[in-house]
Amino acid sequence: MTGLAQEADEPVDYQRDVRPLLSDKCFRCHGPDEAERQAGLRLDDAEAIFRPAESGRRPVVPRDPDASELVRRIYADDPSERMPPPESGKVLTERERQTLRRWIEQGAPVAQHWAFVPPVRPALPQVRHADWPRNAIDYFVLARLEAGGLRPSPEADRYTLVRRVTLDLTGLPPTWEEVEAFVQDTRPDAYERLVDRLLASVHFGERMALDWLDAARYADTHGYHIDSGRDMWAWRKWVIDAFNHNLPYDRFIIEQLAGDLLPNPTRDQLIATGFNRNHMINFEGGAIPEEYHTAYVVDRVNTTGAVFLGLTLGCAQCHDHKYDPISQRDFYQLYAFFNNVPEKGLDGSKGNAAPFIPVPDPEQEEELARFDAQEKQLLELLNADNPALDDEQKQWEEKIQAAGPEVNWQVVQPTSVRSQKGASYQVLEDGSVLFFGANPDQDVHELVGSSSAQSIRAIRLEALADPSFVQGGAGRSENANFVLTDVKLEARPLSGGTWQAVPLVGAVADYSQKDFEIAAAIDRDPKSGWAVDGHIKPESRWAVFVAQQPFGYAGGTQIRVLLHYESIYARHVIGRPRLSVTDDPRAGVAIPAEVAEALAVRSEARSSQSSGSLCARFSAVTFLRRLLRCAGSSMNCASSGRRWKRRCRPP
Repeated sequence: MTGLAQEADEPVDYQRDVRPLLSDKCFRCHGPDEAERQAGLRLDDAEAIFRPAESGRRPVVPRDPDASELVRRIYADDPSERMPPPESGKVLTERERQTLRRWIEQGAPVAQHWAFVPPVRPALPQVRHADWPRNAIDYFVLARLEAGGLRPSPEADRYTLVRRVTLDLTGLPPTWEEVEAFVQDTRPDAYERLVDRLLASVHFGERMALDWLDAARYADTHGYHIDSGRDMWAWRKWVIDAFNHNLPYDRFIIEQLAGDLLPNPTRDQLIATGFNRNHMINFEGGAIPEEYHTAYVVDRVNTTGAVFLGLTLGCAQCHDHKYDPISQRDFYQLYAFFNNVPEKGLDGSKGNAAPFIPVPDPEQEEELARFDAQEKQLLELLNADNPALDDEQKQWEEKIQAAGPEVNWQVVQPTSVRSQKGASYQVLEDGSVLFFGANPDQDVHELVGSSSAQSIRAIRLEALADPSFVQGGAGRSENANFVLTDVKLEARPLSGGTWQAVPLVGAVADYSQKDFEIAAAIDRDPKSGWAVDGHIKPESRWAVFVAQQPFGYAGGTQIRVLLHYESIYARHVIGRPRLSVTDDPRAGVAIPAEVAEALAVRSEARSSQSSGSLCARFSAVTFLRRLLRCAGSSMNCASSGRRWKRRCRPP
């Protein structure tokens, strides 16, 4: 027998033969989409397929194709009754119609998708050469070979075996020495020893991680637009280490999906959540942030379903799933979890997208631990009852009161101004520089001026408010803010010569936005910076930067200051900066107005708020003194200054 006659004797498999047919030709009008469903007939549901439709006829009557409306309609000559309808563009071939008819003749068995059927251990198949199998799997391999009239290949020689198992477990070929060592090893457990050695190799984790990196969409670039680079190697290393350390699978899932939500998460657990940032990231000008934020969340839902559930969830983004028991509602319930992440749709800026975590190497880890220990000692000193420190604060107050509240600042009149990205500017009579016109996403402003001072201790940067900016603030961004990512100071004689870098070791400001402290402007990290909550407090601000040691030249000093604006926040620049210098040793502890007001009141008459302000300022001064001691270190200590204020909390 051949063709259709031969197929008539073969059993019809619902998953292989029937369901794909119904899906392609019928589900559009008789499937899971209730809005599109016609005639009250649903063919994708295992129970509904046997119930009467709106016509009262049953679509499928097991073992009775002539009584089944489905069969009558697919064979109908009348175009108005034939299914699929001609206007659908779908046509059933004679082979396909016969398949549906034979399925009904055989009882119309409807099977659940194999992925949702609990596996059952099958019986071992009968084989003719029962002496060949060494384990249960061998029986199935041999049965398939015998069914095809084949015999197993001869056992591999030891040279081939060591090559195969090494490639399989590490992805690398064995060295000649490793091959010879195995070939010459005559111990009965030589192969087991070889496998144990390969499993203990770091290359085992690398080989095992490959499939997971692909499934989790690992990449070292952003994918969109110019496809710029990003650093994801720390997450890749976490995956490799997870395999090498045999991390339990439940921990493998939890730490990647929600490592940051665990109690007291470790750095490794935070790194593990990089799984959720492997998606493509865009920062193309003109793109809509909300659109890409949605794209990121959808990507996380789809990836989570694919790698952890083994399900394709993407279909349910637009409608209930055709095959899997996933509704559109299910999709957006998962979507809601990931939609809680506070991020911008346009992010990255040619590097990693926020948030960031530090990933120090072992040497830096030791240095950080050393600084933490030193800080702990200093905090214990400040937080403890310390009459000597209280007396020191009293002397500090008296010294400031005797010296007067004001530091003598000399404005640096600009002689040269440049915007690296072409912003226009005007030098005003008060020595400030007003930028206008073009406002690129990122920029570097260069201000050059001169001073008669010969022993400069600090430089002051004023960010002056101006009515030409949003809300009359100090920043040119849409929210009146700025993010100053780096400040670089250089000097040379008035007569000219080579510019000499002037190291800055301390910084104070009249105000800093949370997580954007002034110390971030001198930490040599372009991803951090000083900001001032411009939209909340649109007013002038100032910052003072302390030099490592006094600098200057006989006859006067030329000064060049580079203000870097290189954060991920576009167009966040100071719109009207003004520079001043001083040789006053109090410059690094410039006194805010509230501190000066507190000093004008007798100590016993001060409010708790005034006393706290004084204590906080004294703590900052004490910290700056110690800051000078670590100025030669590769680490910047300024960011820890705010912690000294703990001593000043009211009881």
